[in-house]
Amino acid sequence: MRVLGIIAILSCCAFATEIYSEPTLSTAQAFQTSALFNLVVQKSKVLSLGKSRLETKSAFVTYTNEFFAGKTNALKVQFFTQPIVEEAKAKLLRDDNREISRGGYAALVLFLDARNQIWQVNLTYVIPGTTVVRTVASNREELTKYFSDYHFDQNRLRLKSKGSYNTGPDSKEEIITLSWDTDLDVPVFDQTKK
Repeated sequence: MRVLGIIAILSCCAFATEIYSEPTLSTAQAFQTSALFNLVVQKSKVLSLGKSRLETKSAFVTYTNEFFAGKTNALKVQFFTQPIVEEAKAKLLRDDNREISRGGYAALVLFLDARNQIWQVNLTYVIPGTTVVRTVASNREELTKYFSDYHFDQNRLRLKSKGSYNTGPDSKEEIITLSWDTDLDVPVFDQTKK
C-alpha cells in the first residue's frame, strides 16, 4: 500500500511539472523561417544568364552600426538554407557566416532612422559563382509597397515582405530581376556595443 502511495505521489509530481513548465524553443526553432529569393539574369556582362533560386530555412538578425562608418544603424537580416544550431549562432555573433552560407544565402539590410523606421533596404543574393547586391527600396513609395508589414522592438523583428527589383528593359549593361518573399518573426541581437 505504501509503495502505491509513493507511485501516486511521484505520478502527480511528474504530471504537475508538465502542466506548469514553460515551453522552450531549441536554437534551430528560434531562428526557423522560410523565405524565397529568385534571380533572373537576361542580359549581363558579368553575371551568368539564366534563373536561380534560394529557398531558405532560417534567419539571423543583428542590430548593427557597421555601415556608413557607424553613422547609421541597421538591421542585418541574413537568410540561410540550413537551420541555425548553437554552434552556428555563436559564429554568427562573431560575424562569421562562412560555414553556414556555403550553399548560398541572402541578406536584407534595413537602414533605420532615429525612430527605427526604414529609410532604405539593400538585398544581397549569393549563390556559388554569383553575388548580386542592389538597393531594392529607397523612396517612400517602394518602402510602403514592399516593407510596410514591419515591426522592430529592439528584441524581435517581425517582417513580412514580398517584392521585386528590376533593371529597366532599356538598360545597356544588364537586365535582371531580383525578387524576394519573406515572413519572419525572430530575435534580434544588438551588435552596436561591440
